[in-house]
Amino acid sequence: MKNFWIVFLMVSFFVAFSVSCGESDSGFVKYDPATDDEHQVDQDMVPDEEEEIVDDIEIIDEGPVEEPDETQVEEPDEETPFEKIGDFNLSFDGQINTDLSNYMSIRGGAGAVNFNYKMTPYTFGELTVIIVQLFPLAILQQGNVAVMWLDSAPGLGAEVKQVFGFTFPSTIQPGEQNMETAQAFAFYGDIDVNVQGGQFDIRCVRAASYQGNLNVIFYDGANANFTASGDLLDPAAAGSQLPYPVCPE
Repeated sequence: MKNFWIVFLMVSFFVAFSVSCGESDSGFVKYDPATDDEHQVDQDMVPDEEEEIVDDIEIIDEGPVEEPDETQVEEPDEETPFEKIGDFNLSFDGQINTDLSNYMSIRGGAGAVNFNYKMTPYTFGELTVIIVQLFPLAILQQGNVAVMWLDSAPGLGAEVKQVFGFTFPSTIQPGEQNMETAQAFAFYGDIDVNVQGGQFDIRCVRAASYQGNLNVIFYDGANANFTASGDLLDPAAAGSQLPYPVCPE
């Protein structure tokens, strides 16, 4: 089985208001051209109604209106290119197989994976092929340990099955760790299986993830006991960076 790697790629309107107050004459003169100066009314003796009204109104100076900077355009938050489409939790305890040429000598482990994919729940558990308990199956290949659960038991010949896989480096150390830091990955997709021929090749993936937690309870290179849980992401955003194509809908 090929090592599963994923590289993930992780943010006017201007309104101006102004108030202006104009100054008017402080008084007025009544003048009758038919009379002399005695009929002229002294403007100082006439109350200025306009002035009294202005005096009664309290004018509040709100200060200058600040003009927004139109050059600063608020950018929308960038959305992550990877969409969460599910989650998973799993456990495995068993032997790590190095020789797949004779299925009678292959030993499956104990444990199951429960996951949600696009709001649909799934459980892949322990499966027996003929008389051999074969899945979940852990294999060592190209410096990585890969554990696979199938949706149903295959026969001895070539078949296509749904698979949930989990991989981590063969140099991993026991303890609780972040999946990304540990270079551990989970995926859900299809697999070409030929038990008698010892072939287990990933055909395509529907979901993948490096986001989660891994607890390696025991590991010595020949046996492994671990649990893991995390999110499943849409692999379409990774495009050509995926080692496998995305499964067609």
